[in-house]
Amino acid sequence: MRNIYKSKILIVDDSQDNLDLIRDMLEDEGYEYITCVLSAKEAYEKLKKDDIDLVILDIMMPDIDGIEACKYMRSHELYKDIPIIIATAKTDLETLRNGFEAGANDYIRKPIVNDIELMSRVKNTLKFKISMDSYKELSKNLDKRVKEELEKNRHKEQLLMQQSKMASMGEMIGNIAHQWRQPLNALAILVQKINLLYNRGELDDKVIEKTTQKSLMLIDKMSETIDDFMGFFRHDKVKSPFDVKDVIKEVLSLLDASLEHNGIRCDFIINSDNTIIEGYKGEFSQVLLNIISNAKDILREKKLSSSKIEIKLSSDDKVVTIEIKDNGGGVPEEIIDRIFEPYFTTKEEGKGTGIGLYMSKIIIEKNMGGKLSIKNDNEGAIFKIELKK
Repeated sequence: MRNIYKSKILIVDDSQDNLDLIRDMLEDEGYEYITCVLSAKEAYEKLKKDDIDLVILDIMMPDIDGIEACKYMRSHELYKDIPIIIATAKTDLETLRNGFEAGANDYIRKPIVNDIELMSRVKNTLKFKISMDSYKELSKNLDKRVKEELEKNRHKEQLLMQQSKMASMGEMIGNIAHQWRQPLNALAILVQKINLLYNRGELDDKVIEKTTQKSLMLIDKMSETIDDFMGFFRHDKVKSPFDVKDVIKEVLSLLDASLEHNGIRCDFIINSDNTIIEGYKGEFSQVLLNIISNAKDILREKKLSSSKIEIKLSSDDKVVTIEIKDNGGGVPEEIIDRIFEPYFTTKEEGKGTGIGLYMSKIIIEKNMGGKLSIKNDNEGAIFKIELKK
């Protein structure tokens, strides 16, 4: 704590004798930095130039009295926290109340017949001032550290979000391959058919037109797939209304070929049509992708004879609820509480980053004000998403 005897004290009194008396008492006590002025105007000039720690202010002065000087200091941003001890010969309740209402912290009685009262009030006031200064400095440093930590966390979340999107993109490329496999095979067959008919001399305008139309239809379908997947990674800057039911259908349409390839049946059960919310559609799609892809990976590892994912959609007047359930046996109870931690994964090294579910929770709970939780039943894991309407 700062040495109180090195505090800067300003004494304001229209009597030079009073100034000399108070200054001598303070100097005898050991205070080193004392300034004396004869008027409030002079005091204002000193306040502009020096960092004053305490003002001892006479109440009765010509021109500007102590009450007005108190009010001035308390109204000024630079001086409002400087403690003020008023010196007054009038100690009736009315005078003291006026002084305290104007902003005084304490008072001493005039004439000053001994230094006990003066020293006690000066020391206590300065100790309080030093404590408040320390608290403000601590608070300032704490605010700075909090802002720095918030900035670090924001940067960390941005990096994790980017990593999550990159991981999701890898998953998407695999899904595109599944979606394109069938139309590519169909195109290959059409090309081979044209070559065969040409060699046989059976290629005519009718066949050419029919084959061209079918080929263009397949190419359009592949192009639509690319557009759908690109929408997955669009950054939604503002919240907008969307229908949860439609988003789930879109995600499932992107994943159906991949799920079918892995022998996984997916049932979508709709218990309500009133499922419009306001949020970030692209980010919400990414959450669905993360959860369904995790379920797909678990079921693929388990190699069950009948793998399935069930999605239930319901709502009431306030909340839309999505439950995504699989029959993969569930998450071990000893790790289920850690499932949303960053970089925590149960997959083999190189097969999972452990950020998908963490970012899913950030998106649902922080970005969209909802709730994402997990529990087990007798068949497998159930992810529950709750979104406010």
